[in-house]
Amino acid sequence: MMICDEVQCGMGRTGKMFAYQQYGIQPDIVTMAKGIGNGIVVGAFAAKTDVAKALVPGDHGTTFGGNPLASAAVVAVNRIFKEKNILENVNRVGEYLGKKLEEIAAGSKVAKEARGMGLMRGLECDAPVGEICAKALDKGLLLLTAGTNVIRFVPPLVIKEEHVDQMAEILTEVLKEFE
Repeated sequence: MMICDEVQCGMGRTGKMFAYQQYGIQPDIVTMAKGIGNGIVVGAFAAKTDVAKALVPGDHGTTFGGNPLASAAVVAVNRIFKEKNILENVNRVGEYLGKKLEEIAAGSKVAKEARGMGLMRGLECDAPVGEICAKALDKGLLLLTAGTNVIRFVPPLVIKEEHVDQMAEILTEVLKEFE
């Protein structure tokens, strides 16, 4: 049995609706939350028919199940994804972000490797990323860490190239302070 946890990487974050689709696999169960409600607390569990038939009352429960408000949010998010071509933006700007991070890595003595897909990216560094993120915040750029040596990039799915340029300018300036 394959279970794919799409809580963080689902809803278009990697350039496909679900990250597992990037790999051509078909999970038996998919878990979802966060992005499916765009800020409204909601979670979902989807299973193939044969797996779902094996579940009986009490086998599965949720604290974030679909109350009417949360369910309406999920419907609205899906409608907006289609109407506003969100995946198109994720793929276009995600590719742009990836190239910018590769340029930063190539021109830095501190940044080592850019990786990721869509708008879920990372930049591996040889300097303390917590300190890098703190200095970036002082300059107006909010960054997150992933472990001790990776800066994590998970911007809003509606980000524009100009925002990526602003980020790259500030980050390049901050990284130079650690060389």
